[in-house]
Amino acid sequence: MVHGRVILHRQEEINQKNQKTLSRDSVMTGSSKLTTLNLLSRILELEFGELYLQHYGLFADQETAILDPSVELIDAQHRFAAGLVDLLGKTDSGTDILVVGDTLLPLARELAEAGRSILWIGLAKLLDAGGDVPTSFRHVAEDFVAYAPAAAAGVLIHEGSIRYLDQMAILSKSRDVLGESGRLILFGEFLHDDSQIEYSALPNFCSFDQLSRRLGFVPLENLDFSTSAMKTLERVRPLIDLHGQKLVEEGVCDQVDLADMELEFRKVQGEYASGRRGFRLLSLRRDLRSANEWANAEFGDIQSFEPREVAELFEESFKVGFDEDLWNWKYGQGEGKCVVARLDKLSHIVAHYGGAPRKIIYFGEESMAIQPCDVMVHPSIRKQYGKGSLFFEVAATFLEREIGNTVDHLLGFGFPNQKTMNISKRLGLYEKTDDFVEIVYGKVDTSAEQTRYYLEEYNAEDLASRSELDQLWELMKSDYEKGIVGVRDADYIAHRYIRHPFSKTNQYRCVFLRENATAKPVAFAVVKDHAGGKLIMDLICPVALMKNAITILNQQLSKAEDSGELRLWLTRSGVNKALTGAAIVNELGIEIPCNNWNPGPSAELLNGAWWLTAGDMDFI
Repeated sequence: MVHGRVILHRQEEINQKNQKTLSRDSVMTGSSKLTTLNLLSRILELEFGELYLQHYGLFADQETAILDPSVELIDAQHRFAAGLVDLLGKTDSGTDILVVGDTLLPLARELAEAGRSILWIGLAKLLDAGGDVPTSFRHVAEDFVAYAPAAAAGVLIHEGSIRYLDQMAILSKSRDVLGESGRLILFGEFLHDDSQIEYSALPNFCSFDQLSRRLGFVPLENLDFSTSAMKTLERVRPLIDLHGQKLVEEGVCDQVDLADMELEFRKVQGEYASGRRGFRLLSLRRDLRSANEWANAEFGDIQSFEPREVAELFEESFKVGFDEDLWNWKYGQGEGKCVVARLDKLSHIVAHYGGAPRKIIYFGEESMAIQPCDVMVHPSIRKQYGKGSLFFEVAATFLEREIGNTVDHLLGFGFPNQKTMNISKRLGLYEKTDDFVEIVYGKVDTSAEQTRYYLEEYNAEDLASRSELDQLWELMKSDYEKGIVGVRDADYIAHRYIRHPFSKTNQYRCVFLRENATAKPVAFAVVKDHAGGKLIMDLICPVALMKNAITILNQQLSKAEDSGELRLWLTRSGVNKALTGAAIVNELGIEIPCNNWNPGPSAELLNGAWWLTAGDMDFI
């Protein structure tokens, strides 16, 4: 039933998430990157002579055996289209019905020919091959999200196949184009089971349901047609074998592309069989009267505003000046993410929940995390922090979009103030995994200095130095196969310290600790002035050498006349790796959280697993 998209591999989805689906014309002229859908579309066209059949069919519970599976398939697909018409019910003939999607053009024509007032959004060139256009049919746009309606529609039918990050934009636009009590009919594939760590571009059905309710939609119908989707796939599978070689002969694809499509098709079938993937038909009604207090709020992502638009909110929330360079470093260069909220379309931004992505090593495997940051709600509307608050609405939306087993970032971590941490734990958003503490080493007696070592300033432009740094990181990384650590290679050091806006005032000193005899680096450190002494921002070396490296660093830094105490901020679970001699441990009153809202690694699993230092904070 859905717009029959066979989902691509994770990286291919990420690379292509902003591209529109290509038509047959673009396939036949040779695109630079063929998608599985392109190939499947051509196979269906070879079998049926039309592209309309890019959706699943609706099968009866007890199907009569039909000798020709193709006939059974096309009947099932037409049965689904008829079901959509039935779902419209007795809609007022004067009510505009907005139909969105290329594959729903035949349905839009059928409804118009029956006298319904139809507005269609899709590729205009598809109209050229469709014959005369009924008078009650109007083509109004090609891009749904960019569509500016002249008047509210009574019903919106959307072809579905939404990627999870597109949900907010599509639901928000659906709300915009519908009048009060207008209906949204949407069908598509959803992720039903997110219990395993495996990325999926599909929207999580639970998250979709929660987000739609936040935006003022009330569910009317929720029909699970996953069994019909599986039957559709069973009927399509032989067509790949039948027509696949024809695509190779036409030059549409090569044998590798065809093999990839077959693998993806089997993967989708497997996900349906296991219950991971499902297909649903949903009918929702826009009903602001029964919605939450913030149902009229306008939600947006990082693309929905310019940095200066959050300056007032930032300054009112944190009582410090807004640094646009720091913001651009975090959300521009660092590809930061966020969810913002306005009271209405013309309002200033009144809430923001941001996050800075971070490559990590998760128990020996490469993965991604995100550090929630710049969490703020304007004081003028900061009435409460319950599950009906704007803080909760924005925070929950961010976590659903960005953190969990099946989305872009497996883990969340951060350094919230105690108030935010307590509120988030009470609301079920966060759980604690560790504490952030301070080790104070104090000044050392330089008369006992180890003369075997010296400090050398790091040159980020020198390829040999970058290579040495990467080698140290590889040694350190191998010590965290049973834990979690942020990637600390040369690329990360360049972004975090060399290109950080604070580097303009020489806040960070990056050095190698080298042996005199061999000039071999034993560690890499980043330090900055703090509390009359020095704060170790980062230390990159094997765990076995960490204590000795800190002692050497302390001795070298203590040579300066204005030197003070050396400090290190780190997760409590890592103290034993870095505690030396008479050093003392101080509490910082900072707890390290993890996501507790979406399915993901549990707090019990993550407890004490992180290695974090001051350099992992985005604002120090």
